[in-house]
Amino acid sequence: MPTALTKFTPYSRPDAAISALDARAIGYQAPLVITTPNMDWVPELHNDDIEELTARADGHFGAADCFQWPQMYCKEFEYAVCIPHKDTSSIDLQFAWFTPTTADFAIQPGTAFAVGTLHSHIVDGIDNLLTIARKRVQPWQANRAGKKDIVTNMLASLKHDINVLRRHPLTYRDIIIFVAQAQCSFLDIIAFMDYVEIVQPRLTSGWSSWGPLEGNSRWMGCFTTDSKICDIYLNARVPVWLVRTEVYISPQMNIIKPVVLTFPDDLTKNVYCEGNITRPFPLLYRGPGGFNRHFHTRRAYTGTFAVNPGAPLPSTLPQNPASEDSKIADAQPNHDKWEDLRRPENPEAIGFWTSAFQKANKDKNRVKKGLVDQGYRFPEPALLITPSSPERKKLFVANWLAARPLWISRVDHNPPEHFPSPQLWRDFLNSSPSGEPSTIASSSSAGPTAAATRKQAATQIFGEDLRDAQGTTWAIGENHLMRLILWELYELNFRYELLALDRVMACASWEESQHNRWDLLYSIFPEEGGFVMWSSSLPDDDSGLWGHRIIDAFPYVDNFRKLLSCWEDSPPCLNAPLDASAFDATTYFQVMQQACDFYVQCFFDHFGRPPVVPHRFPA
Repeated sequence: MPTALTKFTPYSRPDAAISALDARAIGYQAPLVITTPNMDWVPELHNDDIEELTARADGHFGAADCFQWPQMYCKEFEYAVCIPHKDTSSIDLQFAWFTPTTADFAIQPGTAFAVGTLHSHIVDGIDNLLTIARKRVQPWQANRAGKKDIVTNMLASLKHDINVLRRHPLTYRDIIIFVAQAQCSFLDIIAFMDYVEIVQPRLTSGWSSWGPLEGNSRWMGCFTTDSKICDIYLNARVPVWLVRTEVYISPQMNIIKPVVLTFPDDLTKNVYCEGNITRPFPLLYRGPGGFNRHFHTRRAYTGTFAVNPGAPLPSTLPQNPASEDSKIADAQPNHDKWEDLRRPENPEAIGFWTSAFQKANKDKNRVKKGLVDQGYRFPEPALLITPSSPERKKLFVANWLAARPLWISRVDHNPPEHFPSPQLWRDFLNSSPSGEPSTIASSSSAGPTAAATRKQAATQIFGEDLRDAQGTTWAIGENHLMRLILWELYELNFRYELLALDRVMACASWEESQHNRWDLLYSIFPEEGGFVMWSSSLPDDDSGLWGHRIIDAFPYVDNFRKLLSCWEDSPPCLNAPLDASAFDATTYFQVMQQACDFYVQCFFDHFGRPPVVPHRFPA
């Protein structure tokens, strides 16, 4: 098997400088090349679609665990790059990586079941982590003058887990998880404080070093496919590994040292067993790194208190684990709209929206009917990629691209009386450019009469857009092109759904000044000319609300906050203007998560379905 030692040789340009695109160390993990500008080693990347997040025998998640091994960069959990490494930590943090054994477990006398507690000196050692965390956090919180922060919740979680370990009889199996959970809460706190006190000032002040920018070996660091993130973390001295395919490796790239990959051989891989009986922990997530993996790694474990020890335990959670492969059936016209569709063509979801979808109250009794047209302004992006037949998928895309300019203009200037349902969109996309049913369209289970009726309804809605669409089935096959098409559909749907909902939620503001309200809506998005994003070229990267630099995102976040602040029952954190001088990653995370949660719930309460929300721009 080829390695970097056989594929690459040291090379130095005349300048000999190591930039984000160069390699202080270079590793090869077929078909990927992994380079780092600031570390001397390259860890093995664990980012497969089939990677499972389930606790091992020690309560941790092995190489998929951000507290044990570097993971893919995630903006929503960017502070995770500062999680301390076990091998570089001081002796007073030894309990942050302690793994209990049965010798540390004292069975409670007089019980019919094997429940008990850890020996008191071990709980005291874990409790000392809470003391260390509080001392680290208190000066920082004192300077924030009572402002909310996520560290408060982290401290509360750590305190709760320690109280459970000290006072609650547990099975040994549950003790394993509660100890690991307390350790993760502590490491999260230390990572967050390092990020806001050390890394963030470097990101916002233009800090740089005159010497070689060696990464801080105490920190976990991250993988990324984004050279901009690599450059930012190089200057901040955060360990970073840039992942590329071999074709993008320049022959003029400075290479100091080809290395063999470092493997997570010292991490526990075994499932939990009691004697010869395996009792695996639930599967929390299956899929690549990013927001979902970070989110579920921090998912609170509540114990098995409602089940007698020795009773059978499920190997998976009662609800479906996130991003299960079973959700990727070949044809999914009725896929769960509350879960992002995992297909190679689909742009990456944004973590704020994923979390908001999970937290939304989906009780149909909440829905206020008759206040807004609940149809879809544009096709659901999933419609273009769920057809089982490649030919039909190409037809759907070709029909949308052919009708796109006319339909966008109509929605913007002369919208129909009623917007199409998903079924009408499907009928339209499955039509020939002349407006007649496609010969490759299968007959509906509702019978030819029902199908013909829907075709007629689609023709009435789309009118000239359907008749004027030119062209036949286009050869659409490139995943990147599909991602661009879908990204635009997510944006178009979001912008016009936001407009529709705002007209209901802020009707008084619209009556007071339509001009001011339009200006506020336009100011949420980075393009000139308001909503007409289709009149300009596509961006090069995420921008606006989702820009990589906090300071660049500030005006868009503040305007989005301002728009939602006049909606009924808006969260208190959205009601006060943001201060640009105090706007940091913590504030960004708190405001955007509250804003997304609030928007999703308000949307469901009026549309009776989840909104179509923005996705990451396909780099």
